[in-house]
Amino acid sequence: MPKSCCDSRSRATPAISRRKAIAGAGSALTLWRTRAAFAADLPLVRVSIVPIFVVAPHVAAERFGYFTAEGISVATQAVQGGTVGIPGLIAGSFDVLYSNSVSVMTALERGIDLRIIAEGTRIPAKPPDPATLLQRRGAGLHRGPDLEGKVIAINAKFDIQWLIAQAWVKQTGGDPSKVEYREVPLPSMLDALRSKQVDAAVLVDPFLAVGLGDPDFELVDWAQSKVMPGMPSSLWVVSGNVADTKRDLVRAYLRGFMKGAEWVDAHLGDPAYLELVASYTKTNPALLARMAVGKQPLDIDVGGLERLVALMREYGLLKTDLAVAAKIFKA
Repeated sequence: MPKSCCDSRSRATPAISRRKAIAGAGSALTLWRTRAAFAADLPLVRVSIVPIFVVAPHVAAERFGYFTAEGISVATQAVQGGTVGIPGLIAGSFDVLYSNSVSVMTALERGIDLRIIAEGTRIPAKPPDPATLLQRRGAGLHRGPDLEGKVIAINAKFDIQWLIAQAWVKQTGGDPSKVEYREVPLPSMLDALRSKQVDAAVLVDPFLAVGLGDPDFELVDWAQSKVMPGMPSSLWVVSGNVADTKRDLVRAYLRGFMKGAEWVDAHLGDPAYLELVASYTKTNPALLARMAVGKQPLDIDVGGLERLVALMREYGLLKTDLAVAAKIFKA
């Protein structure tokens, strides 16, 4: 496994027993350990992830033996984001990549041959969001004009966090060109905000849940659902070369991944799920219980991808319409 305001969530935080969480996953962990002994002899699929809650289907499939049952082993490596991972994918360092959807669309327009094999969790139509803007308590940032001349922390420039901030600033009456952005790794954003290196940050769960549970921080607004409702926040992709030359391995990976997705959807929010996410995000399960999580899609919504392309064109991230349906892997 990789190592890597006042408003609050509407759900009450349940008391989490670590012992109960481990027990809930016990049988699956036993199966994983048994099958892992044989994984070294299986064909290897190299996977790059960002260690956030959305990659739980992959982690579940790896931990509970679903990939091994499909006749493959996986090697998982964490990277900071899609802008870092896509070059590694094209260079052959990875076979499968988890990336924010904006970076994938940008790469496709640049002629990089990618195939979409699965979506990550879709952006909700209404709050609470799994990603949004946070500020220091009392900073008084509530609308776009308040952020003009300020510094916002994002994971990488011109990716989905950048788009969320730009679109929200404009939609709430501000001028996005007057906002400065600083790239900060996701696990370090709250520290950067606390130490006043930045004025606001686009946080994603589980780090958003941690921030909302900290009295030093408060919400700016539920920005993500306001500007990108129903759109894909992230995608799982392979290179065109891998899609053509390792098709059977990709299919096997997808079958295992979907079993992991079904496990996640069946256990969403329960102690076993929280323990799983805590294991690779290094976050307290009691805080993770406050996350706004949605089910893992078992299909790819072409309409949602096309709406994302239109939004990206509006904010200058794309210059052309993309035929995204042609870039979906045919399993």
